[in-house]
Amino acid sequence: MDSVAPAWVGSVFLFIHSDETDLSALYQKPHIRLRIYKALKLTLADATGSGGGYEILKVYESVFGLQLKFTEEVKCRQFLHSYKNDKLQQALEFHFQNQSIPNTAFTMKLKAGTVTLDDILDNPDSCIRHIKENKPNHLCDDEVSKLEENIRQLVLEYNSNCQSSGTLCSPESEIPSAATTLSPSSPPLSSLYPSSPSSIQANGSPLCSTDSFEFQGVLFDDHVLSGQDHCTFAKSVGRSWKQVGRFLKKTCRGLRDPAIDNIAFEYEREGLYEQAYQMLLKFIQCEGKKATMSRLIRALEESELVGVAEQLLNRSNN
Repeated sequence: MDSVAPAWVGSVFLFIHSDETDLSALYQKPHIRLRIYKALKLTLADATGSGGGYEILKVYESVFGLQLKFTEEVKCRQFLHSYKNDKLQQALEFHFQNQSIPNTAFTMKLKAGTVTLDDILDNPDSCIRHIKENKPNHLCDDEVSKLEENIRQLVLEYNSNCQSSGTLCSPESEIPSAATTLSPSSPPLSSLYPSSPSSIQANGSPLCSTDSFEFQGVLFDDHVLSGQDHCTFAKSVGRSWKQVGRFLKKTCRGLRDPAIDNIAFEYEREGLYEQAYQMLLKFIQCEGKKATMSRLIRALEESELVGVAEQLLNRSNN
């Protein structure tokens, strides 16, 4: 009988320090703890990609850091590569800022048991060997399990509210303070949208010039996608969100393969609304002020989703 190869398992400790902020004290505040944890999760997703292969076992408060368990070598190598090239640090600073946590510059240290991996990062095979030798000796911490469940519940509640009859979620909506951590990969809504179509400077002139685009023979003023546009799209597009994403990826590097498939896999349990929301979120984050209505309408036309385009342009009831 053929023997089954043992599962690849390893563990690493990531310690995070800031000269500006006492991260341990900050993490102990209940109203901030979930946002910090979410920022950590999003950072790891950026560093390793979606699809599992790792989990957070424990967050340490005294000397702020976390223990990670890897169950796939390829994910572990991706993590090490991101750490070595400062991509992990950049992602963490980005997600802390987007979770409305005080701006913080970080220094990090990586250890496997008693071995400081920072000293041998130029030898990834040696790092991998030490990580694999450092087997985790416990399951996921109870506090981490609670945080995971809290995030899951908030996502479900938020999506239910957004999809309820006649309800649109937008930056102007009255959202409970806990909802700032709702969408599993979204920063606070107000930070996503660089400007509103009606935004003006102090001198009364437009904040940024707008162009026009044509849809079904009618001219519309172009504008950067708003929060209401974002939620209307996610609510209306249904199973066709992937098709729209594939048209958008032609001009958006952030949506190129395998980004769309990763979103589908990572948010499968949350449903079509969340998958569509995350796809357009990726587009907005990558394109900034270039994430315009005209580009989204063009992608919808190419996808033969005229009805969704009409809803976005408030033409469905005309």
